[in-house]
Amino acid sequence: MSRMDEILRVWRTEYRIPFALSAQETWDFWLLESPTYDVKVNTVLEYANTFSLRTLIETGTYQGAMIESTKQHFERIYSIELEKSLYQNAAKHFAPDRHVKIILGDSAQKLPPLLSTIHTPCLFWLDGHYIPLSTEAAKGDIDTPILQELDVILNHSVPNHVILVDDARCFIGKNPFLKDYPTIAELKDYVQQKRPDMQFTVKNDIIRIHLP
Repeated sequence: MSRMDEILRVWRTEYRIPFALSAQETWDFWLLESPTYDVKVNTVLEYANTFSLRTLIETGTYQGAMIESTKQHFERIYSIELEKSLYQNAAKHFAPDRHVKIILGDSAQKLPPLLSTIHTPCLFWLDGHYIPLSTEAAKGDIDTPILQELDVILNHSVPNHVILVDDARCFIGKNPFLKDYPTIAELKDYVQQKRPDMQFTVKNDIIRIHLP
């Protein structure tokens, strides 16, 4: 078994990385574990239907692909984008869709005031973290605001939100490209300390957090 085969075997069974990865191994691993985008869209729609959720809150608008693919299925969509030009492009593109609101800023700062207006369960698609070697994606003070995002959501007065976190394969801890990503185990511990009543699972590169 090759070194990469062992990395993939351990990740797929235990969601951890058995070795310190080189930059090339890190990149190869991310590419091998990245599913097609339709898998992510279908997962969002599946959870929306299963839990009867009519509001989607996204962090990391990027080029608006998730909004475009799901906008007919939600009564309200909020999306937060850090990079100004991406925000401007998305705001212009989705201007005719009155149920879609694009918000400029850091999701760690913009989620609290947004959630103060929310009084029903929502589906969260957390994708506002920095991916290296991108010419467009913005980077805030840290590589990913995932812990701040989870803290706001898990402490919200509505107890039964559903949270999906994209790019699970990036949550491997410090690596040659990223220094602020926690591991899957660290994220799971964090959620269980905050909300031991919630399930935490990983499948198809997506972390899923919700009540049973």
